[in-house]
Amino acid sequence: MTTIVLVSALSTLIITLVIRLLVQAGKRKRRASVTADEYTNARQALDSVSIEAAIMKRIFSIEDANYMQASATPLVRCLFLKERKTLALNWFRKTRKQVATLMDIHLRLVSYTYDPNPGLELRLTVTYLSFLIVSNIVLLLVWLLGPFRATRSISYAIRAAGSFFSTSNIRLERIDPASLNSGPESLVH
Repeated sequence: MTTIVLVSALSTLIITLVIRLLVQAGKRKRRASVTADEYTNARQALDSVSIEAAIMKRIFSIEDANYMQASATPLVRCLFLKERKTLALNWFRKTRKQVATLMDIHLRLVSYTYDPNPGLELRLTVTYLSFLIVSNIVLLLVWLLGPFRATRSISYAIRAAGSFFSTSNIRLERIDPASLNSGPESLVH
């Protein structure tokens, strides 16, 4: 039984990678090259992640929920939970957009690397797909249960996002910024 699950998971991964490569090859002709501005924006997005991670840990803090449960009126508790739920949902949506943007830039940056690394490409793809799956599940759980009842899923999603961002950072460090186009004319490429 374990062998069947393992073979199924491996075949699904292989099929996903083949589909990704086919889609990427089809879009390559239509996709613009990466500009220096996009590269800079990607670097800034990655740099802001560490700050946001600290803030998000605070938003999902169980200590805050316990304090509110013990000392606040029912109306204040309700408002607190509603606000934290809204913050959590907005953060996950924003993070998903950042991840998608970084993945798009990454796919366009592959040709600018100093040293191509298929292992890094595979790791980034797996990390990206796992983040998408986990973030969809977490969005549903936060929406249904609230941010304080889905803490394990939330912490796993935060770690998955962090893993994706660190892998993306490795990719950006291997880019030769001098080979990027600097102006809007690069969009015609």
